[in-house]
Amino acid sequence: MRISLCSLVVLFFCSSLRAGNDPTLVPDSVKPYRIITKSKLVHLIDSVFDLKEFGPKDFELLNYYASILTTNNSDSVRITKLNLNELSFYSQKDELSLFPAVDLKELPAITNLIVENGYLSYYSPPIEGVVTSHFGWRDGRLHKGIDIDLNRGDKIKAAFSGKVRVAKRQGGFGNVVIIMHPNGLETVYAHLSRLKVKTGDIVLSGQVIGLGGSTGHSSGSHLHLEFRYQGHPLNPGTFISFTENKLIHHSIIIKQSQQSLCAFPSNKILHEIKHGDSWFAVAHKYGLTMKELMALNGVERRFSLKVGQQLRIN
Repeated sequence: MRISLCSLVVLFFCSSLRAGNDPTLVPDSVKPYRIITKSKLVHLIDSVFDLKEFGPKDFELLNYYASILTTNNSDSVRITKLNLNELSFYSQKDELSLFPAVDLKELPAITNLIVENGYLSYYSPPIEGVVTSHFGWRDGRLHKGIDIDLNRGDKIKAAFSGKVRVAKRQGGFGNVVIIMHPNGLETVYAHLSRLKVKTGDIVLSGQVIGLGGSTGHSSGSHLHLEFRYQGHPLNPGTFISFTENKLIHHSIIIKQSQQSLCAFPSNKILHEIKHGDSWFAVAHKYGLTMKELMALNGVERRFSLKVGQQLRIN
């Protein structure tokens, strides 16, 4: 139904996709396009339809996808890449700070954020390994990311395409790379043994940006990985499966809590805490174990539930 609807959209945003004589001989890093299957393209069109608010830019994006879908007969199509050279959502002054943050009062109470589409690229796991430490409070301090076990020298890859804002040695982070992405997200990769990019570089999803190590305040080789939105840390375990190494959904909901932001996949069902609810009671109601319920909410141990708070239950 959506495919036929897309075919009726006015195709005013056709792109002049450049094809060389033999595109297979051109390195991926310099190709002006990405080759994807038509089924993936239909998924991208659906992601636009899933938006709660539909603006002019979304209409252009939809027309662009629809034009490619209806003018190609092959099973695979080419999507032009977003030009990231002018990407920046910070002022020049703020870019000099390690983690500049927009005041929470200036952010919407709730944001539906697309994290994966043809413009933003697709998620690539920075490294596939065992998560040894999760997001949350640890030794009286908030651990603002997750730790993934690795061997020194293992290749670390960019989670999404973007622009390198920081690539240097920085205190307890050791060698750290921070990448800005077009949707307001930033990803942080710390304790690297070597840097493979420099500040200002444009990187693509899956591109090697450094080698794993144990620099800075680290007791062993691992990757400290953070996801931040407008400078505020998010729990990546709530919208990325680090066992299956993939995004749980192509878009996430970002909501304000009392002093921070929380994120969860936009296709998930939430349970709002009422008087008398407990972790055991909520888990039992939905046929889950408490361990499963905690894992869905990206925590390792139970915390006090408050009326009005929401928990993911699928």
